[in-house]
Amino acid sequence: MKEIQLKKAVTVSVYSKGCTTDACSVIRLLYPISSLNWNIIWNTRKNCLKKNFDINPTKNADLIIIQRDFPSKKTAELLLYLLNIGIPVVYDLDDLLLDNQPEHPRIFYFKTVSPYIKWLIKEADLTTVSTAPLKNELTPYTDRPIHVIKNLVNYNLFLSKASPHHDKFNILVSGTATHQEDWAIIKEPVFEILKKYKDRVNVVFFGDAPKAFRNHPSVRSIDFKPNYKDYASCLKELDIHIALVPLKDTKFNQCKSNIKWLEYSAAGILGIYSDITPYCSCINNGLNGILVENNPKSWFLAIENILLGKIKTTTMIEHAQEEVFYKYSIDNSIDIYSHPFQTILNIAPPLKRSPSPPPARAFLTIYYNLIDKVLILYKIFSKIKN
Repeated sequence: MKEIQLKKAVTVSVYSKGCTTDACSVIRLLYPISSLNWNIIWNTRKNCLKKNFDINPTKNADLIIIQRDFPSKKTAELLLYLLNIGIPVVYDLDDLLLDNQPEHPRIFYFKTVSPYIKWLIKEADLTTVSTAPLKNELTPYTDRPIHVIKNLVNYNLFLSKASPHHDKFNILVSGTATHQEDWAIIKEPVFEILKKYKDRVNVVFFGDAPKAFRNHPSVRSIDFKPNYKDYASCLKELDIHIALVPLKDTKFNQCKSNIKWLEYSAAGILGIYSDITPYCSCINNGLNGILVENNPKSWFLAIENILLGKIKTTTMIEHAQEEVFYKYSIDNSIDIYSHPFQTILNIAPPLKRSPSPPPARAFLTIYYNLIDKVLILYKIFSKIKN
């Protein structure tokens, strides 16, 4: 892909709910943008109301990026202002946060932000997403371009050698409490492994643990690390032999990225992954990871075969590390990352928009228009009566 040359250093003004150490902020924007030597103005949601927000730095920016669930009722007026100042606006989303998935545990939250996300997708000059399935879900809401920018990993941040096998075989399960339904997939096989190999196996839950495992003598929990660098550092120190990544086959999960495979592979950790879209699209089963069907028998056999040495893991880890480095590291894929942004920055004429009002204002507009019509009719009837 031919790189588009820009005339000057680019300044990007980012509006995000997250801070500069959060995983999403770092993965999607901070690390790759910094590697381009672009300037970043980071605006957090703490000051999301325009009257409490210093807009002046943004006025001198070349590009505005709105991230993830920043669009909301509270930020709608600010976003409308940003759409009207003549600077290219990009909306970046890495999860399906729309209200079309009633089975998700955060559906009530999604319902509050979904109208504003749909509005911004329609109004932004460009929407960037992490996966093709996510693009397909958003396409009906806009006529404007949506580009897939795959998640990249800071390879050196995670790089580590595989842990050698010894008396204890350590299993990792990582995630927040929103993964309870995903973890239900591995509950039975993990308990069976712990029962059959109780003196040989430990399980580490990194972030949160299902209630059923919390008092088990061979299970320990590690608190979630909101700082992404701390998370990477902790992951490399855990002495893990296999990571389990179960995902229920839902619309939300189908739109997720393969970020766990990227991080675990760079860190020298072989993973067992549910055989659904985020992972079957990048994992060649038995070559750079293990794919299994979502049933207890498949998960049990996959764990046991690795535990007993029936599957040679060293070569798989080497293949995974090599593929992640060459195809998914920031160092080797930054031109692909930057191309959609460079394209929009090279639009010659200044942007002139007439954005539609945000959802809350749209409702008020309809309401006031209706009142105006009623008043007009009232005046007409009053004149006729008189």
